[in-house]
Amino acid sequence: ADRRTLIRRLYFDLIGLPPSPEQVSDFVNDPANDDAAAARVVDELLASVHFGERWGRHWLDLVRYAETLGHEFDYPLRDAWHYRDYVIRAFNADVPYDQFVREHLAGDLLTQPRLHPTLKTNESIIGTGFWYLGEDKHAPVDVRGEEAARVDNQIDVFSKTFLGLTLSCCRCHDHKFDAMTMADYYGLSG
Repeated sequence: ADRRTLIRRLYFDLIGLPPSPEQVSDFVNDPANDDAAAARVVDELLASVHFGERWGRHWLDLVRYAETLGHEFDYPLRDAWHYRDYVIRAFNADVPYDQFVREHLAGDLLTQPRLHPTLKTNESIIGTGFWYLGEDKHAPVDVRGEEAARVDNQIDVFSKTFLGLTLSCCRCHDHKFDAMTMADYYGLSG
């Protein structure tokens, strides 16, 4: 591709935003060879806060991130943004996936948690916030039924996000295609 096309592709792919006319002009007129000029732009984009916003959004979709409860009254979750910002910071800091997963599953139990870059507070514990992001009712009629629905949603999000499996059928019967049983499902529910 020509340089004008290449810089647009790089910007849209890596940060989801178009380059400014000045950035296009600078790239097109860069005297460096194509590979060196592209590498410089890629490094700049990977260092951009917009990189974490663009790619963190995909993770937020997986864990069903929302800033409201969703149901009929759709009450706001006042502090949900802490989790969103945690994900963006993790992507921008290039946190290894295995550490990112540990923070989600047991961030409150890590003996050496990752610290917030400026506040120096426990950053790892925020990962566990994804467990609380599911749809919820403000004042359910059947409290136990609502609790069971919330746990079912947590298992569904966990299994699809971290295992790549759909386990919701195991609530009623053993999985038809995978080696997951009802006992496994209810074992996850704790």
